[in-house]
Amino acid sequence: MRSTSNVREHWARLVDCRPGEGRLLAWSFAAFFLLLAGYYVLRPLREEMGVQIGPEKLQWAFTLTLAGMFAIVPLYGWAAARLPRRQLLATVFGLTALVLAGFQVWIAGGASPVAALALFVWVSVFNLIVVSLFWTAMADSFAHAQARRLFGMIAAGGSSGALLGPALTAVSVHAVGVHGLLLVSAALMLLSLLCILRVADGRAPAAAGRPVGGKVLAGLREVATSPYLAMIALLIVLQSVVGTFVYFEQARLVKAAALSAEARTQLFALIDLAVNLLALGLQALVAGRLMQRLGIGLTLAAVPLLLTIPLAVLAAIPVLAAVLVVQVISRAGGHGLLRPAREALFTAVEREARYKAKNVIDTVLSRAGDALGGWLHAAAGLGTAGVALAAIPGALALAWLGRQLGQRYRRQVAAVSTATTAVNPPEETPASG
Repeated sequence: MRSTSNVREHWARLVDCRPGEGRLLAWSFAAFFLLLAGYYVLRPLREEMGVQIGPEKLQWAFTLTLAGMFAIVPLYGWAAARLPRRQLLATVFGLTALVLAGFQVWIAGGASPVAALALFVWVSVFNLIVVSLFWTAMADSFAHAQARRLFGMIAAGGSSGALLGPALTAVSVHAVGVHGLLLVSAALMLLSLLCILRVADGRAPAAAGRPVGGKVLAGLREVATSPYLAMIALLIVLQSVVGTFVYFEQARLVKAAALSAEARTQLFALIDLAVNLLALGLQALVAGRLMQRLGIGLTLAAVPLLLTIPLAVLAAIPVLAAVLVVQVISRAGGHGLLRPAREALFTAVEREARYKAKNVIDTVLSRAGDALGGWLHAAAGLGTAGVALAAIPGALALAWLGRQLGQRYRRQVAAVSTATTAVNPPEETPASG
């Protein structure tokens, strides 16, 4: 018993988990673990579909994805305005699983070009919708200081699941077929929903049993009228543009390498493995401590500043291996540090903004950045070295914007704390942004 107690105390110190938070942290970790496991079961398949579509046509796939977001977000806004939190979660996750099951029926006899494009677009759409709603539920369930301490470890649950997903694909695809993977993903999504509801029900604010209310397109209005939300939106758009430039170069150079479809799928799975191992370490051991000690602003600025170094190397050595290194660092840093810090920003906004404006930012504006990056890449016609040089100013702008957001976050928290009654005991706020 003493040994078990020592292990628990050591674990609590490692993750900075306070008394009464362990159960909620465990359910949150499990929910994100299952959610990203379900997504990463399909991600290698989506990447292969992207190569089959062709790097020269990917901007059209991203544009169709953006169109899909524009079609879905008003429906989501309608549901968020009318459904209590529990029903909203169940509806979104349930429909996601149902659509995946529908795709399973569609491609069971083989995927046509239209089905392949549709699957690429849908995976790109549903991934952002469900992940955004997951983090909305977390921001609704944890206080500001708890978010800074615990969101890194919750994000580590996602990276752990992202390690499991490709492994499940590798060991089961021959047994269940490509179409069977869609059902595996759907089952993991539903299990994730059950865990999210345990967190949401355990930390339900008084308003959680009521619909958010407001207008269907209120999220767009909130982003347009709030400087704080507009800066978060700009951060995500710019991050998407920079990431898309690198992604397109990866697709172009991988296709030029003339690998087989199986070899390409394996390469993408290995990239995912490297990304998620690195991201897991950052989330579990670095993100929470960095946000606590240096603040959210410096945490947001750290990754883009570090990214300028491998981008400069890529400009000097424009080969596939260098692109893959940049991709791993960019994605791992984005998942490991940028994402937990970015999600903590939403603990400082009102509840309607969390459910509506956040969804618009995470889905429509994120995919708008992808589409913009795709068309800019196509129009510029740059080689690999030119793409790397063009991405460096974008990374520096991201670092500056992250620093500014950290300062606004502190002011936003102070304003919200003044206007509302504090439910949790106050904790020390880092002096730095």
